[in-house]
Amino acid sequence: MLAQRLPERNDVKLFSFFEELAEPLQKVAVKAWDARGKLIADIVTYSTLLGSTTLSIPGRSVRVVSDPKLWAFVSEQEDKEALALVLVGTGSGLCLGSGGAVVGAIVGGTLGSAIGVIPAIFTFGLSIPAGAVVGGGGGLLFGSLAGGSAGFVAGGTCGYTVAYLRTDIRRCILCVNVRCHDVYSTLVVKPITKVKRTSRAVGDTLHSAREGTRRKAKETAEGLKILVSDRRVQASAAGAGMGAATLGTAGATAGTAIGVAGGALVGLVPALFTFGLSIPVGAIVGGGTGLCIGATAGTATGFVGGGVVGAAAYTYRKTPRDVMAFTTDKARGALQFASKIIPGSTGDTIGISGSSDSLHTTDTQEHAALKMD
Repeated sequence: MLAQRLPERNDVKLFSFFEELAEPLQKVAVKAWDARGKLIADIVTYSTLLGSTTLSIPGRSVRVVSDPKLWAFVSEQEDKEALALVLVGTGSGLCLGSGGAVVGAIVGGTLGSAIGVIPAIFTFGLSIPAGAVVGGGGGLLFGSLAGGSAGFVAGGTCGYTVAYLRTDIRRCILCVNVRCHDVYSTLVVKPITKVKRTSRAVGDTLHSAREGTRRKAKETAEGLKILVSDRRVQASAAGAGMGAATLGTAGATAGTAIGVAGGALVGLVPALFTFGLSIPVGAIVGGGTGLCIGATAGTATGFVGGGVVGAAAYTYRKTPRDVMAFTTDKARGALQFASKIIPGSTGDTIGISGSSDSLHTTDTQEHAALKMD
């Protein structure tokens, strides 16, 4: 009997209520899709209106602020603080009140829609838009009151404070202007003046330095010319060059030989482990090192020694001739003394004396020639 009362499984239909509720929503979605062009046009129009209004606000504000009637009205008021409180507070209240109204409407509408979802099953969905309208209206009212009150209080306080301290603010602005002028004078005017003076002084100094440098260069050139033309310097340079070349070659040869021998001896130690390759390698390394050290030492020693020898040789070049002349004079004096005390040696003495006189004459002429040199 119970089986006869139960309907067939195919005859059971679930969620029929939601299907009935979704059908109007589907129609709304279809209508909205069909009217999407109008939605886009409305958005473009609203955006254009909002943009043009936003762009025109600065110019309109400037015209309002520069209106002589407004300034005449402000100047006629005796209570400037109360006027500033009312004007600034009202403006701030309107601005923040508008913003608060928009925010309140959005938040209230969202909360109202969310609350209206709860009884939507029993109200066939009508509670959702009703909740959005009620919440949006309440949020609009609350946001307007809250934003307007906060804006009026804050703006009025700021306006009253600025109006009350307007004299001090004007004095501060004047002081800042003076300070800025002082800073400009310190950072721009004075440095430019100093730069001009410095440029002029530098130009004069450069001119004096150029003349001094030219004079010094001329004196240096003359001194260098005299130094180069000095025979002692020439002899020192020649001796230094010859000594460096000679001792440098000898030092390089000796250093190479000693380095090759030392490197080969050092290479004998690990020869067992390197199969004898360490001997030629050590000889090559030692020879190269000895070549560099020997050439450097020999060149330096030869340069210094050759320069000293050349300078000494040129300085004392007349000493051998002076010694020769001194010896000749002493020999001639001895021969003359011998001719006086030895009888029968007059002819020989005369020959020797004549030879001595001729030798003395020749030495005297050479000595005079050296003095001329």
